[in-house]
Amino acid sequence: MKDKAGSSPEPAAGPTLAQLQAWFGEAISKRLPDEYPANPLAVSAPELEPEADALVRAKGGLGGFGRLGIYNQQYWFRLVSVMQADYTCAIHIMGLRPFNDWAIRYLLAHPPSSPFLAELDAGFPAFLEKEFEGPDRDAVVQAIAYERALSRAFDAGEGMPLASAGREAPADLMSARLCLAPHLTPLHVDWDFAGFRAQCLPDGDFEQRFEPRPGSADLVIFRDGDLDVMKQPVSPAALAVLKEFRSPVSLGEAFGNLEGRLTPEQQSELEGGIAAWFQDWVARGWLCLAPAEDDAAA
Repeated sequence: MKDKAGSSPEPAAGPTLAQLQAWFGEAISKRLPDEYPANPLAVSAPELEPEADALVRAKGGLGGFGRLGIYNQQYWFRLVSVMQADYTCAIHIMGLRPFNDWAIRYLLAHPPSSPFLAELDAGFPAFLEKEFEGPDRDAVVQAIAYERALSRAFDAGEGMPLASAGREAPADLMSARLCLAPHLTPLHVDWDFAGFRAQCLPDGDFEQRFEPRPGSADLVIFRDGDLDVMKQPVSPAALAVLKEFRSPVSLGEAFGNLEGRLTPEQQSELEGGIAAWFQDWVARGWLCLAPAEDDAAA
C-alpha cells in the first residue's frame, strides 16, 4: 500500500541487536521446570511463543519457540555440567539431585558475568556458606571450598610477586599493601578431601554416596613454578597470617587484625617464625603487590 505521495511506507522497525540479545539471554536462562514434555518454555514461559516465533527463524522442522526451548535446555545442561565437573566431593556427600538444585539456585542468584567458564563458580563457596543448611553442612561447605581452591590453583593468574617488582626488602614489605597470589587459597579442613576426591572421581555418573574420612589439616593450595597444583600443610598460626592477605592489607594492618585472636602457643610460634615464613612466601610468589601498587610498579 502506498501513501498519498505514491511511496511505500517504511516497515516497522524491529528490535535493535542489543535488545534482541537481552531478550534472548533472559529467555534461555529461565529456570527449567521440574517436568516438561518437550519444550521447557511451554511450561515455564508459554507467553513467549508468539514473540519467539516472530524473532527466531524456524529450522529443521522446529519453529522459533521450539528452537528457543532447546537453547534453554542447553544453557542449563552446560552450566550445571560444568559445576558438576568441579565438585565431585560435594556431589558424593550431598547427592546429585540436591547438588544440582543448589547449583541452579546459585546460578539464578549469580548469573554468568564472564565469557570464561573458570569464573562461573567464583562465588559458590560464599553462597553455600551463607545459604546452605542441609544435612552434613560443615562437610558440604568445606568440600565446596576445597574443590574451588583446586580450580583456582589451576586457572587463576599469577599476580605480581614482590621479588619481580623489586619490593622484597624488609622496608618495602612494611610499606606495601600485599595480597595473596590469585591462585593460592589458605583453608582449614576437618576431612581428608584429597583421599575422598580420589575415591569419588571414578564414579563419573555420581550414582554412589561416600562418607569422607575425618582428617583435620591447615592447608595452602597453590600452583607451583612447574604449573602443578600443590597442597602444603601449614601451622594454625601461619594459616591465620595468610588468611589476613586474602584482601589487600599492609603488614601492620594484618598483625593488628590478629591481635588477641591467637592462642598463646600460636602467638609464640608467630613471633619465632614470622621472618622465615615471609622469606619463604615471598620467594615462592605466594605474596603479591596489591593491584593498585602493582599498577604503580609497572
